[in-house]
Amino acid sequence: MSRTELSDIEYLRHIEHLAREIVNTADNEGWLTLATISDEATPLQRAVIETARRLRHHHFDGDGCLDEDLPLMKLAGVVILRPDALPVGMEESYSEICARLDVEARPEGWAIWNTWAKDGQSISIVLIDSSGTEGLLMNWAQGIEVYPVTPLPAQVVLTRQGWVTPMPLSPASARKPETIRPIRTQ
Repeated sequence: MSRTELSDIEYLRHIEHLAREIVNTADNEGWLTLATISDEATPLQRAVIETARRLRHHHFDGDGCLDEDLPLMKLAGVVILRPDALPVGMEESYSEICARLDVEARPEGWAIWNTWAKDGQSISIVLIDSSGTEGLLMNWAQGIEVYPVTPLPAQVVLTRQGWVTPMPLSPASARKPETIRPIRTQ
């Protein structure tokens, strides 16, 4: 596979995958440490240890690595709505949820980011594309605290007061459940 066949994000994912394989192999050999580097460590071992320290997350569209100038958005949690896969605990059908949110019941579904407005009120942002949110959830499932860049206006379909729940919590919200105030939108 040549570099020209890959998009920038695919290339980053591929390089990160290879780096994780190197770090995992070093860990399996028993010499990888993230705390201190032994004086006996070879230059290669030092490079692998530094790589392990720098690996932060699996890349996804909107993770901030390629859009360094865009601010990151702190999220309480996210929801991905699809006709064939709804979050556990949602009792309504996909069509009913879309109607309640006042969005079209699209086959590709929606991503919803639950966050806070500047005044501290809980809000839900409905986004047109869920691929970045899926990458976000992959990281959160491993306890990796990573947040996406603030969405561009063209990505936002609507913003509503209150949160769409139930939702997978961000790692920070999972550690401090008292800081979130989920409100089921009506």
